[in-house]
Amino acid sequence: MHLRTGKALAAMAVVLAVAGCSSSSSSSTPTAAPASGSTSAPAESSAPASEPTKVTSINYWYWQDDVTDQTIQNAANQFEQLYGIHVNIQSSIAQPNFYQSLVNAIAAGNAPDATHLNTNMFGQLIQANVLEPLDSMIDAWPGKADVIPSMWAFDKGPDGKIYSMPNKFLMFYMYYRTDLFEKYGVAVPKTQEEFVAAAKALTHPADKAYGFDIRGGPNGQDQWAAFLVAGGAQFLDSSGAVAFNSDAAKKSNQLYISTYPDSTNPGAINDGYAQISANFQAGTAAMIINHLGLAKTLDAWDSAKTGVALIPSATGDPTKTTYMGTMNANAVLAASTKKEAAFKWISFLAETTAQLAITKSTNGYLPVVTSVATDPQFQSNKYMQISIQAAANAVTAWPAIPGSTVAAQKTWQPLFQGALTGKNTADAVVEGVANTLSTGQ
Repeated sequence: MHLRTGKALAAMAVVLAVAGCSSSSSSSTPTAAPASGSTSAPAESSAPASEPTKVTSINYWYWQDDVTDQTIQNAANQFEQLYGIHVNIQSSIAQPNFYQSLVNAIAAGNAPDATHLNTNMFGQLIQANVLEPLDSMIDAWPGKADVIPSMWAFDKGPDGKIYSMPNKFLMFYMYYRTDLFEKYGVAVPKTQEEFVAAAKALTHPADKAYGFDIRGGPNGQDQWAAFLVAGGAQFLDSSGAVAFNSDAAKKSNQLYISTYPDSTNPGAINDGYAQISANFQAGTAAMIINHLGLAKTLDAWDSAKTGVALIPSATGDPTKTTYMGTMNANAVLAASTKKEAAFKWISFLAETTAQLAITKSTNGYLPVVTSVATDPQFQSNKYMQISIQAAANAVTAWPAIPGSTVAAQKTWQPLFQGALTGKNTADAVVEGVANTLSTGQ
């Protein structure tokens, strides 16, 4: 387990868990969302303390999990009203192609001023010196004190400098179809061996019902890694050395892969985000691994049929299990000539008004600021609560080392699909990812 981020996640969980029980001063009470129309629209904010900068526009790259979600565009509209800076949002690039498109733009000299990033993208970008260190700007930013202190751990590079602003936080957990579990008399699994058995018991091809969507397609590496981490795998040891090639990781990986093909839905080897959501709703897949980003879609579809549980682990004991989380953050590009304006925008997205809108958006995320953690939704929402429970003992996905970027973006999928089709062994997946984490290749 990466100790720095493990402690950070635990601290974050404490903040969220106790937030509803604590009183808030006027400075920490979240601004109410607008009453009209979409809950995605940011609420009214106070005017800026200083005169607007002379910069009139910036370019910002961002991927949308839900192309109908207007939360960030609404935030940009409000930002322009407040500061006179228009944000040109490039949101047409799908997440699986986002990192390579960004790298190509940087190489061609067409990098945006600011960009959205996942933790698995940090390593190589930091090593290549294409991200601007933000420490001095953060120190001068009035909103710094509102950020949950543990969130900064996700934004630091190996050199200790802060390269991004926290924006959207997620914990991985399991969704399961309550009606199918009841129909086939299956108990919600707690251990990974029970998970494999449950997937088999839930598979009834004549009913077009299958136990698990293994998501062997785009970005399936996160769900896979979350399962392995719950099984005892560690990205790094306490000294910061790569420790992924372990017996625990290999055993968990073998259990995960053993569900294919007999207990997984047809096409699962190529499934991505859209497919696991559709298969879950159709009853084709009784179990999927994802995070809060899918919660509102499934809850709107059928809350009663949507169950949530911690990812099955090696022991079945949550107090002895590590769970995996991830951060989507925002960074300023070092080549930008509009760094001050770019930082103003990404810090705006980490302030109360925007954070409240983001947590209430279609995809929904855990907040990164204390003022929003006091919102009542965190005390009554089952998806939020399972996320908070997982965050109490957790580690971040893909540490900020150069090898993480290559392992997540290039190494994992061909080896994983190769293991599913018999082209390579199951152990080769763990060994290949571990080697890439170590060498960066």
